[in-house]
Amino acid sequence: MRFRARIRVGARVRPVRGRSCGSFLPLPSVRANVLRDFLRQVLFERFPQVAGVCVGIAQAGLAGCVIVLLGDVGTPRLPVLALAATGLIVVNVWAVPRLGLARVRRPVVRALTHAYLALGFSMVVVAGAVAARALAVSSALLLLAPAGPTPEAGAVLLGLGSGTVGVVVASALAWGYLGALRRFAVTRLRVPVQGLDPTLAELRIVHLSDLHIGNGLEGSRLARMVAAVNELAPDLVAITGDIFDHDPAALVEGARALAQLNAPLGVHAVLGNHDLYTGAAAVAAALATHAPGIRLLRGEWLRVPTPAPFYVAGVDDPGRDWTAHGRGLPAIEKLATTAPNDGPVLLLVHRPDAFPQASLLGFALVLAGHFHGGQIGLPGFRGRWNVAAALSPFHRGLHRRANSVLYVSRGIGFAGPRIRLGSPPEIALLELERLGSAGPRGAVAAVR
Repeated sequence: MRFRARIRVGARVRPVRGRSCGSFLPLPSVRANVLRDFLRQVLFERFPQVAGVCVGIAQAGLAGCVIVLLGDVGTPRLPVLALAATGLIVVNVWAVPRLGLARVRRPVVRALTHAYLALGFSMVVVAGAVAARALAVSSALLLLAPAGPTPEAGAVLLGLGSGTVGVVVASALAWGYLGALRRFAVTRLRVPVQGLDPTLAELRIVHLSDLHIGNGLEGSRLARMVAAVNELAPDLVAITGDIFDHDPAALVEGARALAQLNAPLGVHAVLGNHDLYTGAAAVAAALATHAPGIRLLRGEWLRVPTPAPFYVAGVDDPGRDWTAHGRGLPAIEKLATTAPNDGPVLLLVHRPDAFPQASLLGFALVLAGHFHGGQIGLPGFRGRWNVAAALSPFHRGLHRRANSVLYVSRGIGFAGPRIRLGSPPEIALLELERLGSAGPRGAVAAVR
């Protein structure tokens, strides 16, 4: 077999960052579940409207800061700022959801739409950072009040550094916008699998997820991703959903590009929630017509042509309740009733919160995506401080429950603004080994 001939001798590896695959992942606490449910229901399930409110407040707040810092213009009255903020909020609550789902075909209009959304998001982050600094300085001034700092000195302290904070945060965002479009990080892992036959050790799987073709992954960038995958010479390629992003016009070109993926054991894929928004039937038809080598698994499993039994299974994402945590998927329950038991089954599913259910049903290896590793998080901290961490414990990386292993990809593309910060686009190369051998090891590289 091809993968048996590629045993790497003397490869240097280091421990995987993040949660160890060898540790049992406990159930989240009740308090954590309550917080996640609150964030899910109040914020994320109404995200376009909430984003509009935040953009409006940020625009009014930053405008007020600029006016105050100019000094010559004079400090505006509070009612004027309140009226301006209300107007901006109303406008953005109406505009942001419509711009986010715009089906414009003219390149100029589409570019302006993306630019406005990116600018609005950036203003929210910058305004939040400036406000956090102002709160910290104000709290310090209150504590130092007995020492008698003058109001003038307090005003200087409040103003001093606010511009610097804004510039630093804006620069980090600019790096997130530009860097995410230029490189893919390649994560290399050795993953132990329960019941893997010795003849299948060293089998190599490239895991892709959340391409979001039509929202920044098109043309030369998509071609570079395909070339990077092929250069890794995988035995099998797995794509865990959100292949396309809302725009049916991207289906033909995107499918033709994906048709160039090359793996002797096949390219297998499932649909994510954004594929359903694009149109599940349209996505399936485009792949069948323009990328017939990609096997779309929709509640089914198949045996991979390997010497010993090894299977790949997959289900569609339900599309609704995209932030729901801890809920089982009926499609996985149904699939498990017919799944074979003479070899390990690799389950492809878009949302990683299906992992506890899949583990109980005996799936040895689960690949998922959905959360983009947070897409935006604090640089450093091993990626743990990100937006998705508020929604799920399975937001990125390697996890284990009993004898089942989950890998959650950070994905390639974007949901919403075309920015990644603290969560670079990822191509994961997983090399399988028998459970009970050396354990998970890995390293991270970058390709242009």
